[in-house]
Amino acid sequence: MSSQTYGFPRIRSSRTWGEAAASGLIAGAGMGLIMHFVMGAMPLIGALYGQPTVAAGWLAHLFHSVVFALVFAAVLTRPTFREYELYGIVGLGAVYGIILELVAAAFVLPVWANAVGAAELPVPFLVPIGFLTHLVYGVLLGAVFGLLTMRERSRLVAPVKEADS
Repeated sequence: MSSQTYGFPRIRSSRTWGEAAASGLIAGAGMGLIMHFVMGAMPLIGALYGQPTVAAGWLAHLFHSVVFALVFAAVLTRPTFREYELYGIVGLGAVYGIILELVAAAFVLPVWANAVGAAELPVPFLVPIGFLTHLVYGVLLGAVFGLLTMRERSRLVAPVKEADS
């Protein structure tokens, strides 16, 4: 009888970073569709950089999505998280999405928007749809990153053979 344990690569390779960036783009696109079509928020995101357009908003949003995905990968490739399987990674992604809502959207966004004159937002800026969008981001990020890295992880961790009884 044999069982197999999966773990993240011990070394953060360029492949890991590429997988994180791709995961961030996919998760950012999913979140961005809600932000664009439901919230109409893309011009506000672009305005943070002085360009209050939909195109600039998408560019800035996807950039942020990749940066936050790289942070997620940096944390998840630490030894503490090496043994997590796909559902665990998705769960960690969901938690990460909620943390992003509570920090980036609730505090950083309104302070930044108010500072550059893009909008007058209350601090903290908490809206229910914000939790949904960031939850979508986190779940997609965890799912895609977990799936992309699963093959690499299974290759690096050899099957553990149990002695016959």
